[in-house]
Amino acid sequence: MRKSMSLPISPGDPYGAVPGGEYEAPRSAPAQPVPGYPLRPRPSATAADETGADALYAAPEQPVCEVCCGSPATEVAVRHHQGLLLFLLFRKQKGRFCRTCGTALFRGLTAKTLWQGWWHPLSALIFNPLTIVVNLWARAKINHLPEPGYDLLGTRRDPGRPVYRRPAALVAVVPAAFVLYLLGALVVG
Repeated sequence: MRKSMSLPISPGDPYGAVPGGEYEAPRSAPAQPVPGYPLRPRPSATAADETGADALYAAPEQPVCEVCCGSPATEVAVRHHQGLLLFLLFRKQKGRFCRTCGTALFRGLTAKTLWQGWWHPLSALIFNPLTIVVNLWARAKINHLPEPGYDLLGTRRDPGRPVYRRPAALVAVVPAAFVLYLLGALVVG
């Protein structure tokens, strides 16, 4: 019979005995619960008398931009569609963005969609126009934000030119005109 080499485990110690050490009694739970949400400390009794009981908890903290840490920011998803001859590619960039970074993201992905999204029949008729409309909806949400403050980190995106002044928008005129011609031919005759 083989003799076990393990140390005895006491019922109050889930990790077993420490070799060469004495058994330590389990610690009692802390008297106060560990602070969690909200992260700000609870107001003192004197502050509650001066400003109201929940004055420090009345205003929630503003969300910040994921790119530049500017505030205020909003949760938005900007899409990009690429219609290849055999495949359809759908991409989405979702996150919190300030007005400047959200505008830059909208302009970049919409410009790509305008020249890459027309080269599949389903893309030209359904998916590319739908992607453009959904991006315009996201742009309206971004436009409701005020301008963010000074860029402390230097990471704010440059919005660049508006979409209609980019070369990609001019490339989109040809496939869009062809799709409108085909739809008009189907309706007329």
